[in-house]
Amino acid sequence: MQQIFYELSVLAKSVHYKNLSAAALHVGLSQPQLSRIIAKIENELKVVLLDRSAKRKSGWTPEAFHLAQIFAKSARRLEQDLFSVSKDQMTSEVRIGTLEGLAPTAMKLAQMCFNSIGLHKIFLDIDDLSELEGNFLNGNIDLILTSKRPGKQKFHHALELGFQYLEKIQTHKDFAVLSTFEYGQSDKKSQKNSKHILISNSLIIRKEWFNNPGGTGYLPTEARSGKAKDAEPVWLLGSELLNPQLWQRITEELEKNHIL
Repeated sequence: MQQIFYELSVLAKSVHYKNLSAAALHVGLSQPQLSRIIAKIENELKVVLLDRSAKRKSGWTPEAFHLAQIFAKSARRLEQDLFSVSKDQMTSEVRIGTLEGLAPTAMKLAQMCFNSIGLHKIFLDIDDLSELEGNFLNGNIDLILTSKRPGKQKFHHALELGFQYLEKIQTHKDFAVLSTFEYGQSDKKSQKNSKHILISNSLIIRKEWFNNPGGTGYLPTEARSGKAKDAEPVWLLGSELLNPQLWQRITEELEKNHIL
C-alpha cells in the first residue's frame, strides 16, 4: 500500500465541511486538487468517500467520517507519544493568526508570551475569517484569535476570552459595506437592494469608508472580558500539535494577566 498519510490528514480536515466544494475553501486546496486526493484514497483503500449521486454537490459517505475518525485518533496517539519524548522541551517560537478586529488583543497576547513565558520569536499575522480557518486547520498557525470556531470539531485547546459586539453603522444609505465573510453569507436579494456594494477584507478600509463617503454595515467593537447576550464570542484556539506545556503556561498567564 502506498503511503497516504498526507491524503488522510486532508480527509480528516475536509469532512468537517458538508461537501467537497465547501471543504476546498477551508483546507487550502483547489477543488480539483482535493478531488484527486480523495480519489487516491478511494483507489488505495477500495472505499467510497463521496456520494456522487447528488446532481450538484457531492456529500461525504459514512465511510469517509469513519476513516477520518480512525486517522484522527491515530494522529492524537502519535502526538502524545512524541510529546512524551520531548515533554521537557519548550518551543521558543509560535505563529499567531488573528482577525483584524482582534488585533489589539493579539498584540497583548504576544507581549504576554514574550514577557511572561519567555518565547523568543512570534509570527503575528492578520487574516480574514476564511484564511484564518484554513491556515489553522492546515496546521500553519499555532494559535488563533477568532469569533467563530472553525468547522464542527471540538478543540482540545480552546479558551473563551470574552466577547465583542458587531455595531451597525449607517452613514450613507447608498453604499453597503461588507467584509468578504459577510458578503459570502448575505443573500442576493439584500445585495440587489443596495445601490453600491463595497467588499473588503480590510477592517481599516471599511472603517475609513464609513467615515467618507459613508455606508451601511457592521464593525466589531473592542473586545471585552466576560459574556454578553447577542454578542460574538472571542476565542483563543490552539493547534492540536501545540505543545501542551506551552498551552498550559499560556492559560495560566491569561488567568493572572487579563488581556481583555
